[in-house]
Amino acid sequence: MSSSDQGDEPRWQPQWQQPEQEQPQWQQPQPQWQQPQDQQWATQQPQWGYQQQTWNQPAPTSGAATASLILGICGFVLCPLSIICSPLALVFGYRSRREIRDSGGRVGGDGLALAGVILGWIGIAWVALWILWIALAIGGAVTS
Repeated sequence: MSSSDQGDEPRWQPQWQQPEQEQPQWQQPQPQWQQPQDQQWATQQPQWGYQQQTWNQPAPTSGAATASLILGICGFVLCPLSIICSPLALVFGYRSRREIRDSGGRVGGDGLALAGVILGWIGIAWVALWILWIALAIGGAVTS
């Protein structure tokens, strides 16, 4: 065999001398994110009179709505106090809902007031059931 016959067969070469071959997909370099060429937007400073977006503060919550919710929870959880707390939850709840409705969005807390009203009615139902149970217990004891 002559040296010209070996030209048809690939000769072994060290890796650093091998010709460039297409790399497998997992080895190909990933594209890098680049900054846009037009960086005019990045160099501009806001003007002195320019105001960025402002954050609107939420409307202050009605104190009566908070009181209604607290009294409703107390009337619901503490059954002996339901006779006091539940009617007060209703009074504060209805008053605060009227105040919130009349404020035109300047006062918030309608959800708190509504929750207080609902818990107030549940507390009153508890009181009514307790009174009915006690009346039946007393009536049953008298007839025995």
